[in-house]
Amino acid sequence: MPKDKLLNFEFLSLCFITFLAICNVSVFYNLHLYLRTIGLSGKEAGLTIGLYSFSAMILYVTASNHISLKNSICCMLTGMLVVVGCGVAYLFAENFWSLAIVRIVNGAGMFLVMASCMVRLVAIIPPDKTGLAFSLYSVALLLPYSIMPAVSEMVMPQTDKPTIIYMLTAGLLLPAVILVLRMRTRASSSYQAPQTKSEKTYRKNFKKKNLLRKSVASILLVNAVYFTLFSSLFYLFQGLAVERGIKSPGFFFTVQMGVMVVIRLLCGRIFDKFSKVALVTIALLITGAGFGLLRVVSDPTWLLPIAVVFGLGMGLCVPALNSLMYLVTTPQSRGYNANMMMLALHLGSFTGPFAGAWIIDFGGYDQFLSLALCVTVSAAAFFLVVNPRKGTGQSLSGDNISTATVR
Repeated sequence: MPKDKLLNFEFLSLCFITFLAICNVSVFYNLHLYLRTIGLSGKEAGLTIGLYSFSAMILYVTASNHISLKNSICCMLTGMLVVVGCGVAYLFAENFWSLAIVRIVNGAGMFLVMASCMVRLVAIIPPDKTGLAFSLYSVALLLPYSIMPAVSEMVMPQTDKPTIIYMLTAGLLLPAVILVLRMRTRASSSYQAPQTKSEKTYRKNFKKKNLLRKSVASILLVNAVYFTLFSSLFYLFQGLAVERGIKSPGFFFTVQMGVMVVIRLLCGRIFDKFSKVALVTIALLITGAGFGLLRVVSDPTWLLPIAVVFGLGMGLCVPALNSLMYLVTTPQSRGYNANMMMLALHLGSFTGPFAGAWIIDFGGYDQFLSLALCVTVSAAAFFLVVNPRKGTGQSLSGDNISTATVR
């Protein structure tokens, strides 16, 4: 396979597997309200939702370094079977502790799938197509959030409870097993023989220094903030819709994600041509404007235009962050940093619904939206200060990265 070819069988297969996997995340759009209806408190419901990402987060810290190209196929298949099993388990889990166990195991299964996909993805991306690659891959990550909330609302009247939808969605992963089995194990230029103790110590110290670099640390932090905001909005929005009398709130995400998908499909090359620091900063400010509008405008007729604002902001942010991380990372650390980005994603996805539920219980949805606005604007200011632009490009402070390479 030519190294400069992006749209090959493995890349497209990874995108499709990712799409089906994320369907098994976005299908829980209505989980918060469902948990409240079966007797869990708001705080218990928020914690139950967050345990999924907490489980995956712990595994990204402790196990991501053990997933390689050599064992990624086995890990991916195992994760798929775990996710399918958990989809069935939701039918029988009806109290806090049983649901907590299912969510923790489900998060572990999704970790195996997504971490394996990411390890293989960064190994096949041509260096000059990073922005386009992550833009296309992010479409696979976004489409489920556009589709599943609306589909769930349409299917719900035909089912007794949403757990049936959770089970059916998990079953969608089974056909993807065929694609996984067709992927041949690729030899990695960075794959090494078993390391000596001194080599392991060197790699451990190298990774610590890597994470302490300003550019890497700031990207990880902003990525975590982004997904804290995204996950809190996604899982808690339905409660806001009920409070304000908004009908069919799932279509808010259909419009928002639709805008994000269009941006990433039509503007993929923009992420390779323009300053990524500027794109991230602008994206965060637009997202903050979305939270501000949602705070002050309660008229349901403005809901879809506000969804467009969120789509514009969130559509620009993640591809720019991922592409920037790829470019500021040395080749031997790209797989590791890619999984650290997934760790930040899960940290945010745990913090979002958990902290959001507490804030809403304490001060209501208006206070939640106000705090979200403040956090978003602060993140934009922080990112711009830590990564100042200079001339036509930007210098990532303290990292000696060429302005010709990282824009």
